[in-house]
Amino acid sequence: MRSCHKCGLGPGIHAIFGRFDSPKWMLIGQAPGKQEMALDKPFAGPAGKRLFRWLGQAGFNEEEFRSFCYLTAVMKCFPGSGTRGDLRPSRKQLENCVRFLEQELEIVRPGVLIPVGKLAIERFLGKQKLIDVIGRRFVENIQGRETVVIPLPHPSGASAWTNAASNQRLIARAIHLIRDLRSA
Repeated sequence: MRSCHKCGLGPGIHAIFGRFDSPKWMLIGQAPGKQEMALDKPFAGPAGKRLFRWLGQAGFNEEEFRSFCYLTAVMKCFPGSGTRGDLRPSRKQLENCVRFLEQELEIVRPGVLIPVGKLAIERFLGKQKLIDVIGRRFVENIQGRETVVIPLPHPSGASAWTNAASNQRLIARAIHLIRDLRSA
């Protein structure tokens, strides 16, 4: 992944992914941001901080969660910034990364998968409204294995969806489902 430059994103842009310590779970986001690039670590920026606050409510501290959950993204490299924040990866960029995500899934073969944000959710559950998937538990066949899928919205503080009170209840329900899996 690190040697891929198909998207031509420029110098210093490289694939960001978590460490591999025989993970049992997999968390997949949309794409790394500026801070993830600077720190060479997935979910290291403000959205990651909010994500780990949510996971803290499920009883995980960040270090513990990173030790048994492989963290990655649908797009491996930072796609750049726009006037309203980080850019959404283009269809071509996603096509360039799909083989890497498939290889990661094949290697990890997660028992639990947490897709974070619409791009990742669509990859595993198809195009659906967040209100119809957040707070629900799915079982999907991924790489020939039944995998529990619990989607979360993108943890961006700027997200109107995430900040709406009714949607925060759905997020709390998703966190409860994740907490239940922790003790299973």
